[in-house]
Amino acid sequence: MLLWSWFFAGKSALTLNRDQFGQFLSFCKKPPSNWVGAAPAVRFIQEDGSWTFNEGWRPFDIRSQTEADSYRPFTGTLRQIHSICSSFYNFLHAEDAAALNPVTASRSHNGNAESGIYPVRRYLSSDQLYHVLRILECRAVVNPTDERALFIVAATVFMYLRAADLAKSGEYCPSMDCFVLEDGKWWLVLDAPGTPSQRLAVNPKFLPYLKRYRKSRGLSPLPEQDEGVPMLETSYGRPGLSVRQIRDIVQGALRQVHAAITSSGECGDHWNVLLGSSLRFLRDSGARSAAQTREPAELQRDLRITSIAYTYGRYYRE
Repeated sequence: MLLWSWFFAGKSALTLNRDQFGQFLSFCKKPPSNWVGAAPAVRFIQEDGSWTFNEGWRPFDIRSQTEADSYRPFTGTLRQIHSICSSFYNFLHAEDAAALNPVTASRSHNGNAESGIYPVRRYLSSDQLYHVLRILECRAVVNPTDERALFIVAATVFMYLRAADLAKSGEYCPSMDCFVLEDGKWWLVLDAPGTPSQRLAVNPKFLPYLKRYRKSRGLSPLPEQDEGVPMLETSYGRPGLSVRQIRDIVQGALRQVHAAITSSGECGDHWNVLLGSSLRFLRDSGARSAAQTREPAELQRDLRITSIAYTYGRYYRE
């Protein structure tokens, strides 16, 4: 919004009114192609100890869409823009830096619902997910250090874990003894400080990936009680990974999968989605695949979603 205000409206964002914020939303629905990147990118990069602007950064990215010229935001993206901008203006108003909140005025004038045609979300099919995992498995056989990426991808696809579930946060670092065996069934217990303890059933399809990952680290096939070994480590053996490091590992692995598919002559538009894929995309693809054989209430529980209607609408409806 700040960039649009400066470069397109030619004024400070502090002075935008209701109509001008509406123009900004229209811009977000159809931005210029040079404002749309192929995948999410960090805005600043570190070079020689100093931070510089990343020339590859763009305000928007096509992610699971096909090309920049056809970019259209998802409904959730527009709602997020509304929410973030509204919070920004509420803060400015509280600090007497802005006279009004143009977001609230725009919503009152235009209504809450965004109408129009929005792109259909793209997912990997069950067969595509299987193919991705097979390629990552083959890479891990050749280079055991790739077992870490395979483990993270499998945890995302089969257990719907988020990067934050696996990441180190402050003094907290998920360890192997978060996996607990009770009455013949495995559970993953996440107990990060400041968040409610969560107990997730371990999908049996995930266990082979847990075993091979542990084997690559010289551990027993399955976790043992009070085993304080970090679940993830850096390439140098330091305990724990940040959310960004986990995302970078997965995105790098998916780019390698895309390269392998391309070299085999199989690649097409339905595979190019891997280039802009994220953990969220894999999680959604895994959930949509599971929806073919699971009840909505079961999937809702494992996804940790509060609304059954949202679960059904996102993963069961064509």
